[in-house]
Amino acid sequence: MSFLRLLPQRLPRLIRQVEQDVETVIHVLQPGPQQQQLARQWLDLERDCNVTMKALARAGDAAQVADLFAELALSAPAADAAAPSILSYNTLLNALVEAGLAAEARGVFDGMLAAGVAPTASTFNILVKLYAWRTAEFHHAYDEIHGMRGHGVVPDVGTFSTLVTGLCRAGRLDEAWGVLDWMMQEGCLPMVHTYTPILHGYCRQGRIEEARKLMDFMEGAGCPPNIVTYNVLIKALCDDGRFDDVKEVLAEIKTKGPKPSAVTYNTYMDALSKAGMAEKAVELFEDMRCEGLKPTGFTLSIALNCFCVHSKFSEVIRLLERSTELSWCAAVVAYNTVMSRLCDMERWLAILELLADMIKKGIIPNTRTFNILIQSLCIRAKLSIAINLVFNHGIPANVVTYNTLIHWSYYHGRASDADSMFEYMKKVANVAPDEVTYTIMVDGLCRQGKFDEATDCFKESLKDRLSKDLLTPLINRLGRKERIRNIVAVFREIERQGFVRNHMIFEDTVRSFCTVGFRQHTKIFNLEFLLEGILGPGKEVYPAHNGR
Repeated sequence: MSFLRLLPQRLPRLIRQVEQDVETVIHVLQPGPQQQQLARQWLDLERDCNVTMKALARAGDAAQVADLFAELALSAPAADAAAPSILSYNTLLNALVEAGLAAEARGVFDGMLAAGVAPTASTFNILVKLYAWRTAEFHHAYDEIHGMRGHGVVPDVGTFSTLVTGLCRAGRLDEAWGVLDWMMQEGCLPMVHTYTPILHGYCRQGRIEEARKLMDFMEGAGCPPNIVTYNVLIKALCDDGRFDDVKEVLAEIKTKGPKPSAVTYNTYMDALSKAGMAEKAVELFEDMRCEGLKPTGFTLSIALNCFCVHSKFSEVIRLLERSTELSWCAAVVAYNTVMSRLCDMERWLAILELLADMIKKGIIPNTRTFNILIQSLCIRAKLSIAINLVFNHGIPANVVTYNTLIHWSYYHGRASDADSMFEYMKKVANVAPDEVTYTIMVDGLCRQGKFDEATDCFKESLKDRLSKDLLTPLINRLGRKERIRNIVAVFREIERQGFVRNHMIFEDTVRSFCTVGFRQHTKIFNLEFLLEGILGPGKEVYPAHNGR
């Protein structure tokens, strides 16, 4: 009773005390300004790292993605964060999967669970992609889907579509249909990107009619094909040469709604061009513009090539001049396409005109551009001009440039120029010779009768690999001149460099000797002596090549 009497007097004080206690609890629970700032900095840091990781992943540099993630994880405790978020884990996981690093991806997933980071549907979709696309271990893909609910995650349309895509790539189309039934039982409706891989699978197997029936089925299921689906069908029809059917499909697209894309026309034009129907391909170029579609670089390369095939170079120039009107910046690739065709037709003056035109427009020629010019000059017996451009005017040169000059120097009987250029490219230009270079040099030296130099050149080529295509012609030429000492030296160097001589090399060698007359009774002893020198006393031909 005394308590009830005193309650009105004590109540305000009790209320104030409770309020103070609540404020104390709130103050303890809520982070202070410094903690809030650290949290914001961590979120900004993780967001920036995630953007960078995705860019590195697109570039195919999974190792850099892993290093950046590791740095992010080390900085988490300083920001009072337990671990990177699921977004960062998913980015790392996807990068590893795209790189085919299955064990590493699995390790990251296990580490994520150990860190207390809950996976999402996207996490499992990445794992399904690993097993369905990269390793083709479909039983693991099924296990991941079945295990999702144990982590409180429900499979979504992306999960099943990823599995369907992997099955279709493996040619398991019937099983893919089974996955469709399964996902519908789970209450997950297929979408266009679920059906399209099945249609693609039919097309890869040449089952085009079944692909068309699938498109009808999609319409009936309330999931009409999009332009990507139609493009897959058009590509299959083009590959099969069924151009009349392609026309029908294009008409169907226009009536049913999906707008054709640049890919649609590029696919059709490229197929027509390769089938020798360049004029029809060019007509499509104009149709494409009427549809309001901007031509891509590939579109214009097709059109330019079609004009070149029919020697309509006035049309080529007109098309290049219309580049601004077409909202297309004519790039160096387009000019190279035309110049390459002109080179085949030995029209070097036209190439020079195009080169001047592209420079006026501010388009910078690349090494391929100059290589086309050099080749065209050499074909027209303008070798001195070509050499002058490379050595006196600073034209950028690569191994193809030097191979061209060396070849044509030998062809025009200027062997000393060829030898000098070979030394220059190695010692001054620091351009490494390739197999083509050595083949040209060995053949040229043999034609000059410089068999010792040709043998030394072949030995030098062995630092890269043993080329049967280079060895065989060398042996042929040495055999014709009965240069037994050189042939023995070649085979001894092959063995000294660590290459195992297999039976194919010896079969070609013996065949070469017989072709040039070593099987005649007057030379059979030379053949026996040669084989003994190659094999050595008591040696046998090795059955395999271990390479280096």
